[in-house]
Amino acid sequence: MAQYWTFERFLEFARSYGYEFKGFWIPYRVFVNTKDPDELQWLIPVYEGKIDIEYVKKFKRWLKRKGILRNEDENGTNRPEEIA
Repeated sequence: MAQYWTFERFLEFARSYGYEFKGFWIPYRVFVNTKDPDELQWLIPVYEGKIDIEYVKKFKRWLKRKGILRNEDENGTNRPEEIA
């Protein structure tokens, strides 16, 4: 089973860490860090309104390396949806 987050769910999650949706570069959605505009942009592929869980994990690892990932987000309270 594939696991995913909806785009809306990821958008809310990214915003909670200061990242804003900047625009499209199909199939990607571009996110920028509003607190550090010099930081590289995140390109997150979205298909049919869904984001593969692997991209969510990569984003979380990045936040963890920066030392800003909250414990509740790291410990899996944001469980993915599953599709067959």
